[in-house]
Amino acid sequence: MLQDPAVGAWAFRLLRQLAHGAVAAPSDAPSWAGATMLGSLAAAAAVRAGARCSLRVPARGGRLWLPSLGVTGAVGRGDWTVVGVESGHDGTVVYGDGGSVRMPEDLTVRAEGWSPLPEVGHTVPGTSRAAVLDHLSPYRDFRSLRDATDLSAPEVEEWRSQFRRAYELLRFTDTTAYRVVAGTVRSVVPVETASGLHIVSASVPDAYGAITMSFSSDTSSMAATLIHEARHQLLTALGDLTPLFVPAREGPEPLYFAPWREDPRPLRGLLFGAHAFAGMTAFWRERRRDGDPRADFEFALHRWQLRMALVTLRSAVGLTETGGRIVTALTERAAEWWHEPVRGPAARLADLCCRDTRATWRAANLGVAETAADALAQRWLDGRPPPTELPAARITTVRPPGARGGARTWLARLRLADRNAFSKVRAELEAGAHNPQGIPRASAADAALVAEDRDEAMAGYREAEPAAAAWIGIGLAAEHDDTLLVERPELVLALHSALLRREVMPPGPEGLADWLGARPDDRTVRRRAGRCRSWPV
Repeated sequence: MLQDPAVGAWAFRLLRQLAHGAVAAPSDAPSWAGATMLGSLAAAAAVRAGARCSLRVPARGGRLWLPSLGVTGAVGRGDWTVVGVESGHDGTVVYGDGGSVRMPEDLTVRAEGWSPLPEVGHTVPGTSRAAVLDHLSPYRDFRSLRDATDLSAPEVEEWRSQFRRAYELLRFTDTTAYRVVAGTVRSVVPVETASGLHIVSASVPDAYGAITMSFSSDTSSMAATLIHEARHQLLTALGDLTPLFVPAREGPEPLYFAPWREDPRPLRGLLFGAHAFAGMTAFWRERRRDGDPRADFEFALHRWQLRMALVTLRSAVGLTETGGRIVTALTERAAEWWHEPVRGPAARLADLCCRDTRATWRAANLGVAETAADALAQRWLDGRPPPTELPAARITTVRPPGARGGARTWLARLRLADRNAFSKVRAELEAGAHNPQGIPRASAADAALVAEDRDEAMAGYREAEPAAAAWIGIGLAAEHDDTLLVERPELVLALHSALLRREVMPPGPEGLADWLGARPDDRTVRRRAGRCRSWPV
């Protein structure tokens, strides 16, 4: 019962409120209910052990939560009410001012007034039960309390069937990953998402063994997501045993480029992400044996993400000796992956998405000092060439319009996984649809680029409203791949803004990029640093 992740979520939240006076969210339990929720644990333990008990327990919405077991139907009135639990040789009864429920003998079976936590995963040797689908516990959410959601029997069966397919795929594809997932994941909290293509998932240290996850009919994606979150949990457990990071000094924490996020991440996020993506890369590498081009794409994309993170981690300051050993182990394990060939459309699309990811992140998170941008603008107005050394960029909190990305990567996945679905989405985008299949911010030009129709993509981007995503798209569609629209988009955007401040109508993005790059220099290696096939040193 104590291993129910929702118990950890409840306990940590309560302890912080008691020890530090943490401000409760509006939907949190009142202080009296949060503390006396200990009665729910006592009731669950008594019911499991077959012990006699007579308890008074707070119930959210009148439904009693029995950790690791499930919730009753409503037996009380009001948001928070006290209900009674009587357990003995004749069974267990829960009652309140709104009715009563007699618990069934088999608490894993749904009955009138009783909703158990359904098992969905494999039973792990050495444990009492498999992972459960937690759509019931009030503390299952990482942010606030939630009411129980009564899933239908077909919905539960759909989750169970898909999870078992994912577990079987792991067991036969990557036995190490299977052991990690089966031994770590204890509960899965279902959440909604706008796109069936994109699985939303998360985990937190407070609820060890729990992950929130949206449903997907793509078994491989679900298996990869389980690996991702399980490896987060493993590193969390290791961090509880020994520090992974040196205590932060005064001042802001350094932030880094994490190629799986749109925002800059601290050192902790970079290490945890690298550990997770190493597991995903290994999984997709094994999936390549079936000749699946989608697996080729995921492998090429994830190994680039991992490599970029490891390059930063090896030179970062702030890891303990244990943290450094993790980075070394990840680097050694992945050493043979760097030069494995990936060919065909999967390779070209992965390379496109790597460059797009890096460029979009730079446009969204890096900025050039206004004085430096104004100096560039003056040189442009004077008809002089740009300086030999272009201005440096720094992380900024000001995002330019249209700087968010990701659409082209999801379109690439769709093209490789289901060509018919991709063709349908492309037609919908060309007809003016927004977010088809839940792919956010996608355009017809993006679909043309992913279809490798560069001329159509270029025309679409040139006709689009001025925005970072469209300008980067122009660079990606260009025949020469070293344009500053991809390598230094933040610099092109800064020059454009500086000219507007001077009330000068700038030329198009290609003209600005060509002017900034029209000089011999030593930037050849740096221009190719974002490519999947050209690793930074």
